[in-house]
Amino acid sequence: MTAIETENLRKRFRGVNAVDGVDLSVPEGAIFGFLGPNGAGKTTTIRLLLGLLRPNRGRIALFGENLKSRRTKALKSVGVAFETPAHYEHLTGRENLDITRRLLNLDKSEIDRVLETVELKYVENRLVRKYSLGMRHRLGLARALLGRPKLLIFDEPTNGLDPVGIREMREFIKTLPERTGATVFVSSHHLAEIEQMASHVAVINLGQIVFQGDMKELRGLHAPRLELACSDPGGAASLLSGSGKQTQTRGGRLVLELASADEAEREAAEINRHLVGAGFDIHHLAIAPWTLEELFLQLVGAKPTIRSDAA
Repeated sequence: MTAIETENLRKRFRGVNAVDGVDLSVPEGAIFGFLGPNGAGKTTTIRLLLGLLRPNRGRIALFGENLKSRRTKALKSVGVAFETPAHYEHLTGRENLDITRRLLNLDKSEIDRVLETVELKYVENRLVRKYSLGMRHRLGLARALLGRPKLLIFDEPTNGLDPVGIREMREFIKTLPERTGATVFVSSHHLAEIEQMASHVAVINLGQIVFQGDMKELRGLHAPRLELACSDPGGAASLLSGSGKQTQTRGGRLVLELASADEAEREAAEINRHLVGAGFDIHHLAIAPWTLEELFLQLVGAKPTIRSDAA
């Protein structure tokens, strides 16, 4: 079963399609990264998924429940944490959670469970105005975890955090599917963080999905590159050019794109043997896959046509 499925989702504002024919398929149990530049349609899509906006066209289903016809049941399985958590500053962390617990008609033990999960039990009776930004973010996650939702939607969960806080949040989110059984849908502009935590990713640009699939499929859009340093870069470049391989020079090293990810190691070994056999001393040789940032920047400059059939 898919946790989130949308079909031809559209939302117009003043004649402009903020979301334009979006088809999402989020596998149950995944950490699904949702990426896009500012104004691409990320926030509008999330608001549509949560029923905060009505689409002009299209269908949304959460765990098979149609959001339009079975709104209450569909959203009952969802927990949400937004970019800037809103808390009652004059109340303690526990008191803030107790308000939500009462609204959801949950047992008091839920508060202890989520506080322990986000590691805030030691400050549960401290006023929120005395919390650090990282603590406030974790309190927002604790609220989202109340009631054991099957789907967690996080909008920019690391925004404003320092490097230590970002790392802690990333490691925490990575454990959620195993610890809670939940599917995690996370929107972020921290590309490196998504690269380290997500199992699947979708990239949206100008309201349309330009890629959707798992991380292996994303990296497979481009074959990795080979970086090498040798005793005579110019001579090596000429030799490789004669073999049909185009090279670039970056920081004194030669860079060339390999034919395929599956054959990268074999091809790199052949190039190494070729150069050594021709008398070149190899000082450095490394296969360098495209980073998520490089792929992202290329995708958002592309037309919205790339979509994995397996996604």
